[in-house]
Amino acid sequence: MKFSKATDYALHALLYMIKSDGGASRIPVQDLASALSVSTTYLSKILTRLVKANIISAHSGAKGGYQLKKEWQNVSVYEVIVTIEGQQSLLEDSFSHDKNCPIKAIMEESERLLIHNLENKTLKDLV
Repeated sequence: MKFSKATDYALHALLYMIKSDGGASRIPVQDLASALSVSTTYLSKILTRLVKANIISAHSGAKGGYQLKKEWQNVSVYEVIVTIEGQQSLLEDSFSHDKNCPIKAIMEESERLLIHNLENKTLKDLV
């Protein structure tokens, strides 16, 4: 499976938050960007998606930053991927197959198993 850099950065940002005081403290985007060696602007856009998905919260002001929600342990890796990538097939298909195509059947089964596995892996499995 291939996913974008944005998803990679999102998962690493969440892992950084988890490892920093169990996600209890607020971390400024500049600190996250510096720790991950990514652009602050780009990371801000990614974090905004995670805020909209209710995975993290954003706090403004001098003591502001991003913070994990209380139920972060229950967030699946698949939920993070869908938050960043959108709901789409993980496997590309360049041909039009009929419903009895054995290749299509194998690929669809593989995708179902992959999604099932990612749905059953949560952020707490990262640590």
